[in-house]
Amino acid sequence: MKKSLRLVLLVCASLVGLAFAAPALATFGPSLTVEQTSYKVGGKTTADVFIFAPQNDDAIAKLTILSPAGYGANLGAAPGTKIGKVVAVVKAKAIANAILPLAGDVLVANPADPAIVAAAARCTPSQPTHGSTWVLNTALQGQTIAIPVFVDKLGPLVTMQVCLPSPDVPQDQGGATFGAQLVSADFSVAGVFTNAPAKGGYEWAADFTPYQPGTATPVPTGTVEWRTYVGLPTTLTLARAKLKKHQKGVAFSGRLSQQGLNPAGIRLRLYSSKKANPAPTATSAGVQGAKTKRLAKLPRTGKFTVLLPSVKARTFFQVRFENYGTSCEGPSPTKQPIPCKGEDLAPITSNQLRVLPPPKKKHK
Repeated sequence: MKKSLRLVLLVCASLVGLAFAAPALATFGPSLTVEQTSYKVGGKTTADVFIFAPQNDDAIAKLTILSPAGYGANLGAAPGTKIGKVVAVVKAKAIANAILPLAGDVLVANPADPAIVAAAARCTPSQPTHGSTWVLNTALQGQTIAIPVFVDKLGPLVTMQVCLPSPDVPQDQGGATFGAQLVSADFSVAGVFTNAPAKGGYEWAADFTPYQPGTATPVPTGTVEWRTYVGLPTTLTLARAKLKKHQKGVAFSGRLSQQGLNPAGIRLRLYSSKKANPAPTATSAGVQGAKTKRLAKLPRTGKFTVLLPSVKARTFFQVRFENYGTSCEGPSPTKQPIPCKGEDLAPITSNQLRVLPPPKKKHK
């Protein structure tokens, strides 16, 4: 499957700040972007899951994330094990729609914890026990908000089910603390997933069910899907290149290669900073204030070169493939008639290069 058709630049997919500029164009349009630390065939990987929901859309009642078919999964971590971190943004309807941040750890929960048992009964009433349960252990305005994730290996897929309380009913009636409505969530999971053992194109998927506006009633018929395409293997390299005759400055070369993707027309982004690791990755947010530059469109080979002026101080460089998507192909991995609204292409960041300023010429 060559993902060259109708590539779309997702200008807002990973930029949470842009979500607050204007009302949403649709009533329910959440999306999923998954980035991995490894795209090697059969490689162990940390998965970074990014959920985005425009703040003026209907609230999310439930979301189910599905791993790619063929990925391995270790669900045997002991309760209390930290497997990742989470940051999120919510709109607090009970506090004049204030936009508030949350942060914390992703922990393996004790399945016998009464709070977990009760949450499972509410979220998955037909399935009281699960292969594992994780908790997104966040805090909001000094109050702990623990969000359970019910995880199961079902055939070739791993499912991760999350139910969110309604932001439109009082907390004492089961509503969300401060009327919190999810705008974005970014959580990582380490030590769980292993890439499929064969080359090919794979898909993460997320199915989102909305609440009926102003109520605590989910609307299953409103469920929509968003996917992330992963090509195994995928690589993005960056290297110093020799300057051509009469050229001055610093030159780089590299290549983007993603299984199943025709890179023609893609524009990578070059990050630079005086601090190390300037670009975002699956496990870091990158350097705040890093300079960025969009490179020229790639050819079918995925190879690129770039010439920059000489640096005046020690500078770190990375190239990143990000914010591209395409239309969905094929039915939902759930085998249910769920409409798929779009598909992101999994981001990847290159290795890092450190560049020093040219030595000063000695005066004779």
